[in-house]
Amino acid sequence: MMLINPFMVAPAIPAIPASTKILMPFTTASGFTDVANGHAITVLGTPSISTVQSKFGAGALLVNTTTDYLRIAATPTLNFSGNKVFTIELWVYTTTYTGDTILSTRNASVYSPFLIGQQRSLIGNASLDTWTFLTAAIPLNQWVHVALVMDGTNIKEYVNGVKTGATVTHPSWPSSNGFLNIGNDVSGSFAGYINDLRISDVAVYTANFTPPTSPF
Repeated sequence: MMLINPFMVAPAIPAIPASTKILMPFTTASGFTDVANGHAITVLGTPSISTVQSKFGAGALLVNTTTDYLRIAATPTLNFSGNKVFTIELWVYTTTYTGDTILSTRNASVYSPFLIGQQRSLIGNASLDTWTFLTAAIPLNQWVHVALVMDGTNIKEYVNGVKTGATVTHPSWPSSNGFLNIGNDVSGSFAGYINDLRISDVAVYTANFTPPTSPF
């Protein structure tokens, strides 16, 4: 016989830090919602929350066609203009290499502040007329933690907590670029699963950073 303690309380989920501007766990409970600040999310095509793969056992965003993706609307808290400080991080499980972009700040074949890709990430210069490339290969068929850290001076990318590729000077970008596409870009879309997309207004990574365990 199993005894149940009626006074046992389930562990509390930690509060979301004030520095977290967007947090999308992509679980069956949260769906496509930003649980931090309720940013407007546009759903394109038919992306879904799937339980086939999940980093933390509660579902994940599934994107598997070129027309299925999400867009986070531009707001004062999601505005990459100037050289504002941001950390963008997420867990990804890539099933098929179909293009080069997991996250994108453009919807046309133009230069933009940045694209986070499976084989490399692209950083636009201050006048948005060329790219600097960050080589950061993300392997297939395993969960990988990816972070792009913009500290106001430099931009660095981390894969599973380890800095990869070059360090790029953080440009002062034009003010017209704010939205973020999840799972799509004009150069090719992402195929796979995503958990815990977090955008913070602090540069939180170091070379010895350990990828987080989600409480959500």
